[in-house]
Amino acid sequence: MSSLEGKVVIITGASSGIGRSAALKFAEEGAKLVLAARRAGRLEEIRQQIAAYNAECIAVKADVSREEDVRNLFDETEKVFGAPDILVNNAGRGLKAEIRDIGLDEWMSVLNTNLTGVFLCTREFVRRKKDSPSIKRIITVSSIAGLFGAPTYAAYCASKHAVTGFNRSARWELSRKGIKVTVIHPARVDTEFFDSYKKRPGRAQMLSPSDIAELITAIASGSAARAVLVRGLNFFKRVYYLARYTVIPQGEKNEKNIP
Repeated sequence: MSSLEGKVVIITGASSGIGRSAALKFAEEGAKLVLAARRAGRLEEIRQQIAAYNAECIAVKADVSREEDVRNLFDETEKVFGAPDILVNNAGRGLKAEIRDIGLDEWMSVLNTNLTGVFLCTREFVRRKKDSPSIKRIITVSSIAGLFGAPTYAAYCASKHAVTGFNRSARWELSRKGIKVTVIHPARVDTEFFDSYKKRPGRAQMLSPSDIAELITAIASGSAARAVLVRGLNFFKRVYYLARYTVIPQGEKNEKNIP
């Protein structure tokens, strides 16, 4: 029996990418799922996919930057499953633009989704926590941009640095309340994040959403050994992809039909 079986898990940004892959992985392990995102149609498609795992699941349309939406998300969770055990803060948006070209509305949208959304969901999770001997978990998907800066990513990096700082503080504060806080910082992952790019990054630079989903569920399981193993595997996958898609001579790639 998986340690995640029967756990109530809220995943934001569940309509695509890492959130979708995490939802499917949690479903495999028997969790009870609450999927949240702004695209209701996409959520319903994923909910139907999850039905194949015989996992209990509801979908709630929500914009995590709106306090009333977040409150409703947790209301619906409690109504169906009770208080949540695990929160995966995954919703986010990117922006690649020079500082001089960033509009205030774009700046605020990035901050509201990436930072305020994490704050609102984390705060609501803490407020809804019931007295229980079991450990509750908050897992936030940040980005390597939360550790380093990069040109044309000022707004995105600012939001992710703030997310990192918020979660580091939350880790100390909430550990005394029986809540473990983890923030992860993936480098490039093959998701819709890059759909607006004029030139999409090469496959050699990216992991798949399922690779990050494996790490999220490993952390959620509470097994440090499992999490270390997945982190190690993801590191070697990056090395493998780099070799496969860039180091192998072009002629050999073509012969093997490697994209």
